[in-house]
Amino acid sequence: MILNHLASIDPVILFFFLGMLASWVHSDLEIPQAAAKFLSIFLLTSLGVKGGYEVRMAQDLGQLVPILLIGVLTCLLIPTYMFHWLRRSLGAANAAALAAAYGSVSAVTFIAAKSFLTNEEIPFSGFMVAVMALMEIPAIVLAIYYYRRARGEFSQESASEVHRGSVWSAKSVILLLGGFLIGFLMNEPAWESVRLVFKDSFKGVLAFFLLDLGLTAQRQLANAWQYKWRAIGIGCFLPLVHGVVALLLARSMGIGMGDQVLLAVLAGSASYIAAPAAIRGSISEANPSLYVALPLALTFPVNVILWIPLYIALARGLGGL
Repeated sequence: MILNHLASIDPVILFFFLGMLASWVHSDLEIPQAAAKFLSIFLLTSLGVKGGYEVRMAQDLGQLVPILLIGVLTCLLIPTYMFHWLRRSLGAANAAALAAAYGSVSAVTFIAAKSFLTNEEIPFSGFMVAVMALMEIPAIVLAIYYYRRARGEFSQESASEVHRGSVWSAKSVILLLGGFLIGFLMNEPAWESVRLVFKDSFKGVLAFFLLDLGLTAQRQLANAWQYKWRAIGIGCFLPLVHGVVALLLARSMGIGMGDQVLLAVLAGSASYIAAPAAIRGSISEANPSLYVALPLALTFPVNVILWIPLYIALARGLGGL
């Protein structure tokens, strides 16, 4: 069964595990930092442009409101309960950092989920990319607010600083929403003129990005294992709970199967780009072995190997809408 599942994984995703293997055997393979930054910018922009164009061509946006409602609920409730739950055992700084990471979302996990759905020929809405972008910021702002309030530092002025700092650091949001708007303004001839770049080249660029991500994840794995069972619980199984709850809630509201899965993936993912950037500048006491290593070295690969296929199987088993 495991071999059948591995055979069904999009080959592009396997580049992530190639990167982990290369790091594990101490290969001198390395993606230059400038190239890695370009790959990230390209993927986020392409995702936004393609999503915007798909929304322009879409015939039905009737499910946008309930999907946004679920997205807003998850990115507010997850950081709230995680901060208050983890504060006693890990301290306010680490609790806030993990709340920000797991309350926010991962664009790369979202991209991987879209690849799974495309391979399974399960349709999904183009506006989901905009939902993803809107879900990235609120949890980060809320987690930093909880941290500052716990330290007695909160004021109206500091709240404004958190908001500006988080949004400024989250370049992914600018690229996603900006690309979405540009794609939405494109007619069919305009889209065809850029399709080769933003759609046809997407998977090739994604392969190199995942290769670099695998190299980084393997280096972080040793740090994550310092926390042993707590790391496994937070990094592997807690995201599954978030994802299943979101999927069941989406199903109860009549949302289509593809969008059910994507909402589950977003709720069950963790940010290792926007959230760490904001946390690094706002909560210097937080331990990167938690808020960087767990999302990147544990949550992402477990989502790709196990939980994304599980969400698809669960949605089908319940009778996809």
